[in-house]
Amino acid sequence: MPQNNSELKNKRVPLNRETIIAKALEIADEEGLENLSIRKLASALDRSAMALYRHFGSMEEIQQGVVARAFTEVDTAPVPGERWDDTIRRTTASIRRMHLRHASAHLYLAEGAAWDPGLREHTERVQSLHGNQGIPEDILTRAWRIIDAFLSGFIVNEISEMEHADSLPAADKPAWLDTVEAAYSEQAFNDGVEIIIAGIRGLAAPDPCEWRTPTED
Repeated sequence: MPQNNSELKNKRVPLNRETIIAKALEIADEEGLENLSIRKLASALDRSAMALYRHFGSMEEIQQGVVARAFTEVDTAPVPGERWDDTIRRTTASIRRMHLRHASAHLYLAEGAAWDPGLREHTERVQSLHGNQGIPEDILTRAWRIIDAFLSGFIVNEISEMEHADSLPAADKPAWLDTVEAAYSEQAFNDGVEIIIAGIRGLAAPDPCEWRTPTED
């Protein structure tokens, strides 16, 4: 028997901040965060725009929520006994993988300062992780700045390279293009992280940098 409108309405997903953000990320993954709108999101949820505004005050707030949700996928859990440099390798690689999973969403368009709503919880998790390892505050501050700059530039350019791959006819490709494109690869990313880690050791010298996540009692 066909379902009536009342039955269909009752089967709709309950509308709350979590379901709105989940759908917003789904649309962003398909069309890009820059193409997300209240009207489009409301239609996908089978609700009115006004219903969404009861949970969020603006499209910008929803975009920040999308970024925050995506960053919960990043591996920032403390690993007892883990060295600080291995933590940096793990967390930075996880951030890159998250962005690549959501490459079409262009999450970086909504990312801002570390204290913005979309990044605040992630920032606090990583700061706490390294703070508990005993990294001196001044070294952590300097390390954070350079890692953030590296990640931002690398990820944006890597995604751009992915989106424009093979757009140039083979006959028109210069000989040096392969080298340039290889600048944004997993190997290049790992090399960049190793250079940063070496630089942090240099900044901290003569500290032996024996910083680790506390072991469980």
